Amino acid sequence: MSLYTGNGDTGFTSTATRKMIPKSSPIFASLGTLEELNSVLGIAKTKAPRGIGEIIGSIQKDVASFSQELAGGPKFASRDKVAEMEKSIDMITKSIPESAGAIPGVSTAGALLDVARAVARRAERELVHSKDIGGISRDALMWSNRVSDFIYAVARLLDAKGRAQAAGPEFGAQTEGAPDAAPQPDALPFIDKAAWLCGKVMEEARRNMLRVVVAACDSGGNTAAVLRDSGAYIASVDIAVNKAYTSVSLKMSTENLAGLSGPGGSLYGIQNTNKGRIVIFGGGIPLYSRGNLIGGFGVSGGTGAQDTALAHYADKVFRQKYN
Repeated sequence: MSLYTGNGDTGFTSTATRKMIPKSSPIFASLGTLEELNSVLGIAKTKAPRGIGEIIGSIQKDVASFSQELAGGPKFASRDKVAEMEKSIDMITKSIPESAGAIPGVSTAGALLDVARAVARRAERELVHSKDIGGISRDALMWSNRVSDFIYAVARLLDAKGRAQAAGPEFGAQTEGAPDAAPQPDALPFIDKAAWLCGKVMEEARRNMLRVVVAACDSGGNTAAVLRDSGAYIASVDIAVNKAYTSVSLKMSTENLAGLSGPGGSLYGIQNTNKGRIVIFGGGIPLYSRGNLIGGFGVSGGTGAQDTALAHYADKVFRQKYN
């Protein structure tokens, strides 16, 4: 297969709907910037934990589909896609501590996403200019605006994780294989904490028009509470329970486990153990109280980004109440 056609040697080229137009046309500036955006996202993906890396990968696919639309391909951008992205942005934002700053450099992947966001904003500006030549829909302009916000939210999520890991377990960062600290007395039984947390996360999911299953297990991996919203997938029950089990069994989030269980990772193939109960994608977190591992929590039913955001929200509200 040849990588060149020779048609552009004179400074003119074509898209699916525009024939032999100058390469200086604004539409090619927009398409070129989107190509640059996808390249930067690709670098960020290689530096992010696997769970968030999968979210970045999904953004890349959407950017590619969006580029195809601009070049005259099938319609991609729609009000529904914009609304779905807005829900994900809101959920991620709510899961991030208010102290999370916006200065790039807390994490490598976060800083790379900040570069990607700057490129996305340039693509939006060029797209507005391209609108003058026609063929750019209102939905396309809206989607190009929201994608930079989505990238920004994921960057802040990565930075928040970086700060938590630097702070230590008492601030939500867990270390694989770390011995449990001596339990401290707590008057409230774990089952009550589990029911409260499941209820809080279910409320947050409903505020974002999501129907999910949430589950919590104690420090021994025994299921303590499960809530399935009406309309949630039946399959999500086992997935949520197993996410909680995985996070408490391995003392880490399922999101972090994803990065260790891939080819070449120190836990490669672990998902094939424990009778298939180990889950290696985002949505599960261990629960710590005063530095003690006391249980695990899992959520299933949304997209990868939405489940991950709800898990971070669960971690945030639980630490606020019980630490």
